[in-house]
Amino acid sequence: MLKKARIAYAGPALEQGEMSVRELAPALLAFAHLVENSYRAIGGKDSVKVLLNQDSLRKGSFDITFLLNLDLLQQVKLFVASSKDVGLDDLMTVLGWGATVGSAGKGIFWLIQKIRGRRIESITSDEDDKAKITMEDGEIIETTKGTIKVLLDVDCRVSLEEVMKPLQEDGIESVELRKPDDAEDKEPLVRIPKADAAVFKAPPAEDSDESPIEREAESLVSIVSINFQNGKWRFSDGSAVFWAAMEDEAFNRKVEKGEISFTNGDMLRVKLRIRQFVKDGKLASEYMVIKVLEQRKAPKQIKLDFPYRTDDNEPRK
Repeated sequence: MLKKARIAYAGPALEQGEMSVRELAPALLAFAHLVENSYRAIGGKDSVKVLLNQDSLRKGSFDITFLLNLDLLQQVKLFVASSKDVGLDDLMTVLGWGATVGSAGKGIFWLIQKIRGRRIESITSDEDDKAKITMEDGEIIETTKGTIKVLLDVDCRVSLEEVMKPLQEDGIESVELRKPDDAEDKEPLVRIPKADAAVFKAPPAEDSDESPIEREAESLVSIVSINFQNGKWRFSDGSAVFWAAMEDEAFNRKVEKGEISFTNGDMLRVKLRIRQFVKDGKLASEYMVIKVLEQRKAPKQIKLDFPYRTDDNEPRK
């Protein structure tokens, strides 16, 4: 069983049906991720495939029809169960292509546009699938429990922000949800103009930047590149390459005065401070060199396993 979803990017830049691959490819991937993340957020257990067919792209705007499909095993299940049993109808509702009366268009795109960045006072729900959001100004917005789950899911919100990114380009004026079963009908179920793109920016995750974890460690690193402009050097620890702020002021002064020089292959024994934190649901790390403990110059001659003599007749090992 297939379900159809249809979005369009519209504006004067797209009148000939042309869109930069740099803009289109990330947007298509973001929509696929939105479908997968939304299905997971509402409790879907199966794998949803997002497909394009030969009639997906239409001129006049960049009009894209997606086919949402379950894997082969789940298609077999559909012979003995309704699509609602495996969550496809619920998925279409939270995305904005609900089949029930009054639900078409009232999915996550509509809800975020309706909230418009205002603070939510409370969320309540009943035994059915209905939910109510009370805004800071007293307005009550009715939606579904599934749409609330997508609204509060970090991965879903990041995907939504990516879907909106083409609106940053000149000549692309809106993103529209359109009726998927009538390719000639360009009347949008939901229209997000360029001016509303900012309300789709993903909010920070609940634990973002609040409780960073810091630790200090001694490490031996090789110098990849030196950057005097922003104070960040590029190092390798043998398994990964990373940027680190050089915060040893005494060492920096010696470098500026030319008292320390570097050659290819030099290493530093340093005291590192590593700061880890969560930003937009993703783990990030920052590195700082607190103290340079030792500079190890790159070796200039090979090491021999036996004693030898030079011209000065002094034995070397």
